[in-house]
Amino acid sequence: MISKINAAIKQNDFQQVKILVEAIIEEHKDTFVFDALHANETFKELWEVMFLCLTADTNKYIYKQCLMCIRLLSRDKTHLNDILTENHVNILLECANLVEDSLCILITAENTDVIVEGLKCLCNIVYNCKTAQEVCCSNKTVDCIILRLRTYFEQNIPYVIKYFDIKLLFLLTALNKEIRLKITEELHGVTYLMEVLDNILRDTIDDAWKNNSSTFQEENVLLSCEILKTLFNLTVIPNNESSEEDDYSIWIRLISILRDLLVTSTFVPIFQDNIVCNVVNLLTNVPPTCLDQLFVKNHWCDDIDALKVIIDFLDSRLSNTENPVYENISPALMVLLKGSRSIAKFRCEVRQHILPPLKDVINRPEQGNTLRNKLCRLLTTPNVSLRDLVAELLFVLCKENVGRMIKYTGFGNAAGLFANRGLLCKTSNPDYSSNSEDSDTEEYLTYKDQINPVLGCYEPPKPNPFECMSVEQQEHEVMQLVSKMDKLTREGVIQPCKIGDDGRPKPIEHVLQLQEELMSHFNNIKNKDNPDDGSD
Repeated sequence: MISKINAAIKQNDFQQVKILVEAIIEEHKDTFVFDALHANETFKELWEVMFLCLTADTNKYIYKQCLMCIRLLSRDKTHLNDILTENHVNILLECANLVEDSLCILITAENTDVIVEGLKCLCNIVYNCKTAQEVCCSNKTVDCIILRLRTYFEQNIPYVIKYFDIKLLFLLTALNKEIRLKITEELHGVTYLMEVLDNILRDTIDDAWKNNSSTFQEENVLLSCEILKTLFNLTVIPNNESSEEDDYSIWIRLISILRDLLVTSTFVPIFQDNIVCNVVNLLTNVPPTCLDQLFVKNHWCDDIDALKVIIDFLDSRLSNTENPVYENISPALMVLLKGSRSIAKFRCEVRQHILPPLKDVINRPEQGNTLRNKLCRLLTTPNVSLRDLVAELLFVLCKENVGRMIKYTGFGNAAGLFANRGLLCKTSNPDYSSNSEDSDTEEYLTYKDQINPVLGCYEPPKPNPFECMSVEQQEHEVMQLVSKMDKLTREGVIQPCKIGDDGRPKPIEHVLQLQEELMSHFNNIKNKDNPDDGSD
């Protein structure tokens, strides 16, 4: 096939070249690994021939087919770093109109397909090849993309070009820190991306009201999601960098748009998950004190609470699987935790949805389908990161009050949090407002004295197994228990601990340390049964 293409090129028969390239595209449209072509250097030869065809102005009518072939070949990253050169990248950038400021906005019906294919190729090679990343980050690629996106609505640029522009921008910002700094500090990219997002949102809202329709166009959703992902990259603040809110006005503007997106997403359930997921991810980068903007009502829809949308999203994610993945639900948990820690009103609203006044005291906290039940089940999940994040959120909603946490989750579920924070024998002294948010329900007060604090629910009275035993018999039973615990310890099944002075569990060196404490306990009981009257 390569020899036929070369022969056709020598004869300037580019119509035949077009036919041959289309045949290759059809044959390999579902191919992602080209091992057969690598074996005899065919892959490299085809790669070079396609770029050769892109350098002649007389061959423009076959540019699209050549770019499609390059796009298919660029799926295979095995040897891409070896064969890709800076010149190749520059040719693709020229095809995508991303070389000069004056050309990047010159888009006509005739060159749209070539621009789109050029962008698709760039997305592939930037994702798969470090050479392409370095070239695109050292030239004017991002300058041209930012300039073009500023004219999206003025020039009526086709959606597909917008989509792959932002896709390429997302990849570059994800892979290169310097590019992120350039876009935010020099090119004011965050502001321009927000404007594009806002325009999409307003057009969608206007369309919905004018046509009395709840259709959120799929292309607008996809483009919005790419913008949100790019904004996430641009607003990430590394742990070792300052997080001071120097750009407070930008954050406020961004959150107002995100709030409107959350509200608008309620009209279109089929696309709700994508929009809300990306909005929540982006909100994890927002300074906590700015999250109060989520409470501002929309003038066009003041009966929908943006915060409730986030909570419903979390509830939905928890309902869709018995073993939720940390990455799927942690962003929503982080947003709720950040806001609840920083803003009293935020915490109060979240608490009303997650920990409303307790009425179900018959079932364990982890039993049931309420959001409290679902979160309590995660307090004992093997995923430590998820367990700790959920525990932290619930503890903050309880104003870091140990007794209140036990009331809503049970001591057994919350023991891990208390152990980590040294609260097993202490009460916390958090800096929260003094007015209580607790209002004990009639159901809770009815069973309050019969609630098992370890289980966190009502437990019917049970006969006392020690009731008919003497102190000596009780001591015998306890010693048997100690013996069994010693066996489990020696076999490495358990690690007995006692509570240290810092409120955290401390491993004991030998089970006899527990025996000593138990013996001391029973001596106290004996002394109470036979008080010293002072006689010999």
